[in-house]
This record gives sequence, structure tokens and C-alpha cells, in this order.
Amino acid sequence: MSLTRHTRSRQFTLRLLRTMLCGFAALAACAQAQEDDSPWSLGVALGHGQRDNPFVGSDDIRQNLVLDIAWYGERWFFDNGDFGFTLSEQPRHSVNAVLTFDNERNYYSSLSNGSSGIDILNLRALAQEQGFMGPSIIGGGKQDVESLSREELEALVFEDVDSELPERDFAASAGLEWLSVNPWGDVQVQWLQDVSGTHNGQSAWLGWSYPWLTQRSELNLSLGMEWKSRDLVNYYYGVRDSEALKGRPAYTPGSGTNAVLRLSYARQLSEHWRLVGVAEHERLSSAIRRSPVIDRGHVNTLFLGLYYQFK
Repeated sequence: MSLTRHTRSRQFTLRLLRTMLCGFAALAACAQAQEDDSPWSLGVALGHGQRDNPFVGSDDIRQNLVLDIAWYGERWFFDNGDFGFTLSEQPRHSVNAVLTFDNERNYYSSLSNGSSGIDILNLRALAQEQGFMGPSIIGGGKQDVESLSREELEALVFEDVDSELPERDFAASAGLEWLSVNPWGDVQVQWLQDVSGTHNGQSAWLGWSYPWLTQRSELNLSLGMEWKSRDLVNYYYGVRDSEALKGRPAYTPGSGTNAVLRLSYARQLSEHWRLVGVAEHERLSSAIRRSPVIDRGHVNTLFLGLYYQFK
């Protein structure tokens, strides 16, 4: 089994966490590679998965079924949406060229329909500023502003204004990756540049992972930091002048660094089945936390389920 495949099986970056289970799907792929050295890995995970969405008025991201597809050739590889080419491989180090996709866009897919990105307290304050103090007449009946839902408040406050938080596009990024296997843990370093013209920003990742292995199980501790450039952060978390509203002021952030702590576990139950679980805490950078459309400073991810590895 190549060093690239071995290390990537444990060192999944923050941006690769597009699904709840990427780390464990890869772990299963690593196990299969050790058994039969097949270039292919195909599996499916079933369970309960949830990832926080930090945007105001958003729904948490749920994923209870995850498909895992990976292929590793002599130099080319495909790993759950990532494309790569191994430029150099030594016994303990490898360098790869990679093409991947930013995961920030997924947050927008889970925004409530028509959400303005303004929290409910500000919406109530705006309603009161417009004279809807106390009982308000809506649809011919009287209702207390305090009892109205977010959607009702947005319709009341922005009756003739398109207040929906604008969409953002997916971005494809390419760059270099360095992987290293050591007695004290595995290291992954990435530098990526947007090549799709979506935001023209950059990101850099530094991750460390250490496994505790038994005959039938693996416990993995991972620490990581991801720097995001000003262009990237501004595109996904900023508010343009043309998008500014009362309660949603214009915001142009700078660059920032997110920190990640992840604990993952997998136990082999049979030839095909594994019990898997992951818990991750990601602290968002101050540049993201200060955005008026963000209402929490962290993103937690949890998954618990079963993974089936096809042969």
C-alpha cells in the first residue's frame, strides 16, 4: 500500500468533511488495501450524522447515509471527490498535486427557505421600529410580534424588499499536499488556490493525527488548523454593500484561521461490517465569527453508525 493512501486514510482535511463520515470511509479503505491491495474501495455507511450550520436562520446538516468511493493507482488517485497525482514518494514522505472542492458552499444548501440571515431578536426590533409595537395586524387578525416566527417577521419587516441571503457558488481548488508518516503521528500539509474563478482565494491546512491500534479497532486523535484567505472568507461569509439591509450591515472580513479537534473510532465487527463514530469540534476564526450572518463561533460534527465494505 502506498504512503499516500496510508496517510490520506487517516489525515482527512477539514475541507474534505463534506460528508459526515469521510474519515471512517477512508479508514475502511485502508483496511481493505492492507488485506488485498485492491486499487478500489467501495463502501456505504448508515447511521446518525449531524453537522452544525453556523449561519443565522439555518438548519443543521444531517446525513444518515454516506457512499464511499476511492481508487488509488500507481500515481493517480480519486478519493471521495478529490483528484490527485503523486509527484514524489519516499518511505516516510510523499508530495501530491490535488484538486478538491471547498465545503463552505454546503452551508448555503441548508439555509431555511428565504432566510435573511438576520436573527430573530433583530427582526423583532426592526418590527417595533416600523411601528408594529405590541399586537400587529397580519392577514386581518391581531398577533403579538413576540409570537411571530422568523418567516412571519421577515415577511412583515421586508414586505416589499427581497431580503433572502444571496447564494454562493461552489469553488474548485488545486495545489500541493505533503504527507509524512512518523512514530509520533502522521502529518498533512496542503496549500490550495481557487482555480474556478469563484473567489480567487487561497487556503492552507496543517494537520496531525495519531492512531491507537488494536487487532480489531482503531482510535484516532486529530488536530488541525486551516488558514483561509481574505478573498475566500469575504466571498462566503461577507455581506456586500448591495446585500446590506437593516439588521444585516455590510461586512468585509479579512483572513482567518480555524482550529479543529477530532476524535474518531472504528471497530471491525465482521469481514464486511464496522462500527464507526466521529466527534469533531471546529472553532471558527474571528473573521467568520464577527460576520452579521453567523450566529455561533464553532461547528460540531457527530456521526455514529455502521459501515459496510464491499469486496
